[in-house]
Amino acid sequence: MNYKDYIDNVQDYPHKGILFRDIQPLLSNYEIFSSAISDMMKLIDIDNADYLIGIESRGFIFSSSMALKSGLGNKMIRKKGKLPNKQIVSLSYNTEYSSDTIEMKYGSGKVIIVDDVYATGGTMKASIQLAIKAGFEVIDTICLIDIGLMKKHKTKCLIYY
Repeated sequence: MNYKDYIDNVQDYPHKGILFRDIQPLLSNYEIFSSAISDMMKLIDIDNADYLIGIESRGFIFSSSMALKSGLGNKMIRKKGKLPNKQIVSLSYNTEYSSDTIEMKYGSGKVIIVDDVYATGGTMKASIQLAIKAGFEVIDTICLIDIGLMKKHKTKCLIYY
């Protein structure tokens, strides 16, 4: 299946010179979205995971859908201040445009971290570090789209540009 047919390209968004990959057409088509979730699950070691962890915010869409299909629990990595301040761990990191702080609740178990787009890898790398700091063992990472900015990385992706 050519999932790229269901991804719109938006020039100069969110900044001039950026080509944004809009996943809304894929999400709005039940059959294509369901197929994409199933195909993403085939790329990861889901049978050995205890939880999926979605990265705010579009990563939640994919981790929650995979959790429902697999029978696993779903956890979240949120931006600073979005979780109650009890039993959370934080990590600050730099992005392409700014710096960010992400947070999650402490826990344990084997996890797979999920996001929608892999660009420079900064958010994924920070999320891995945060999950480990929070007590989890990261066994895999996956994104829907690799936009092709990093030539070598370990995160699996369903769509490559």
